[in-house]
Amino acid sequence: MPQAYEGAIPVSERKPTSDRSIYARVSDPACQRVLDIARGEGASAVVDQTFNWKDNIFPGGSTLAAYEDTEAQAAFNRLGEGLKMCRSFTGTNYAGKYRSKLALESSPQVGDEALRYNIESPMDDGRLHDEDYVVVRVGSTIATFNAMDVGKRASFPSDLIAKQVERIKGVQRR
Repeated sequence: MPQAYEGAIPVSERKPTSDRSIYARVSDPACQRVLDIARGEGASAVVDQTFNWKDNIFPGGSTLAAYEDTEAQAAFNRLGEGLKMCRSFTGTNYAGKYRSKLALESSPQVGDEALRYNIESPMDDGRLHDEDYVVVRVGSTIATFNAMDVGKRASFPSDLIAKQVERIKGVQRR
């Protein structure tokens, strides 16, 4: 990955969660559904990896969530439904309360199906915190790619998404 520093942070496995998200809840249930699916909530196995980009002080990351049988398809359908209804939400994080707007973006042609959306959150200093999400279903796996930036548009490298999706396809063929 030429866009990231060598020696990326190792992949970390997350233990499956119960019915409750490990993250703080947001104000809109449709938006909460979108965030939960992108984070792999409800999957039978989840791994995360953080990428430290050379040209950005903010990291990016990927989440691979494996599902049983047809659950990945069902989760991806719920994601699509949530994205139709979610436009804005409020929540609380380590920095305090925030308000965010979500916008559906043009989706890449990768995997079995893919969706892309952007979340913007105004900061106290007037700048925007911008997050790019690309969520791809490949068979029984949902891969989420996320990039963030402040004051300019974030974008996860599309060539890296395509490469990772091909790797997932290759593993599932075995």
